[in-house]
Amino acid sequence: MFDELFNNLTNFILSKAKETLNELEKPLAIPEPAEPFVLIRRFTLADSIVTKGGIGIVGESWQIEAYDDNSQRFLTNSTDPLRKVILFEIAEPDVQECVLACHFNAKALNTEKSIAVSLGVGRPRESGGLRTTSWGRGVSPEENFQPYKVRAYFKKEADAAKIQIIVQFESSGILQIKDIELLQAPVKSQS
Repeated sequence: MFDELFNNLTNFILSKAKETLNELEKPLAIPEPAEPFVLIRRFTLADSIVTKGGIGIVGESWQIEAYDDNSQRFLTNSTDPLRKVILFEIAEPDVQECVLACHFNAKALNTEKSIAVSLGVGRPRESGGLRTTSWGRGVSPEENFQPYKVRAYFKKEADAAKIQIIVQFESSGILQIKDIELLQAPVKSQS
């Protein structure tokens, strides 16, 4: 009898935990796009990068290092990344809602952990700065450039948003990235 009661309680707790997790994931869910995606912007080596320091040009790509002259070279106990680099920031799309996509080619070098490349929607906070919701893709160590895609969901709100392409390092290393494109598609209607 005790085993049956314990199993019922365990199943109840697990089902409630799963329901809660599903509710927490809803704001981050990306709806299906109505194809095809349309190119908004193609970034070139002539474009200015938002974050300065520890970034150079190697051949046809940007090379971003985990450290710049101002970075501390050790991790603290916080959940913050070792270094966060905002590559590009553009104004929000002129639509009510859409699915955004960032396509790029990248390779990670000399790193213990994958390097996250994120597509984020940043909105102003009352206390200043931006509150960014982002969707990311890890770039694992590779010898050659590999194609990657990351998608995000945008919905217009009262405060204007900034669309950001962000790189986050969790360990030392180098990211080489090129052929960065930002695309958008309308959201597929829910029938």
